Amino acid sequence: MPVAIVILFLMLAPMPASAQNERVDYVVAELEKSGFPRAVAEGLFADERVKMYPPREVAPRTIDWDKIIASLVAPQSVQRGEKFHSQYQEILDKAQKDFGVDKTAIVGLLRLESDFGRNTGDYVVFNVFYTSMMRAEEEKRWKWFAENLIALAQYCKKGGYDCLDVRGSYGGALGPAQFLPKSAELFGADGDGNGVIDLTHPLDAIYSAANFLVEHGWHEDQMAALGKYYGSANGYPRAVMAYAEALRKSLGMTPPPPAPESNNSDSNSRVIGRTN
Repeated sequence: MPVAIVILFLMLAPMPASAQNERVDYVVAELEKSGFPRAVAEGLFADERVKMYPPREVAPRTIDWDKIIASLVAPQSVQRGEKFHSQYQEILDKAQKDFGVDKTAIVGLLRLESDFGRNTGDYVVFNVFYTSMMRAEEEKRWKWFAENLIALAQYCKKGGYDCLDVRGSYGGALGPAQFLPKSAELFGADGDGNGVIDLTHPLDAIYSAANFLVEHGWHEDQMAALGKYYGSANGYPRAVMAYAEALRKSLGMTPPPPAPESNNSDSNSRVIGRTN
């Protein structure tokens, strides 16, 4: 996350009812265009579980990437990666073959994102985006949150999930790979071949992460692609690659060809994993 004060649930005066209705109507209309019966789309917002989260402020902090990397490559941490690799070796090998993404880099990414699914968050994702959509001031911002609400509803419809029961991070990210709903719509991939993308399932998370990296230039610049995954080229790509190298050494694997150097500067947005 870029170093800044991030107001995730914007602390603004209550939105007039007319503006709130306009935003809900926008989501309902877009869902109706995509094939939702209007009553079903309206029912999402009528559910008694829909609520607005209170404002949350994340204080500014400086990320010590050297310290993080030292912790990541510690023996106990690498052993967790070995266990994950052993458990999901078949799909990791398949993702590496199909996408050309080093499987140890995928493991490293999942270690950083959620500690292999241990830390995915317990926020109701629908309410995360509903809260932010209602409190955002600029049209561009509230529509960005609305698009994620729309993508979330479509994701739930396709998978048969209860949209008000889907849990994720305080920024609305889902599963081991910490995908935002809109990113799942654009870059999600079906790892287990069952025809449904389930971001909470490691097989789909592995495939989706690999697909995102390829779509964002992995074969041209691996470090830059990792920077786009996180939203910042400062530290994160180096941490993923450090973990991948430690895991390869531990497993006795041959190192892959060196990645091209990235000249990308930090970005202020994150496509996957956290709200921008």
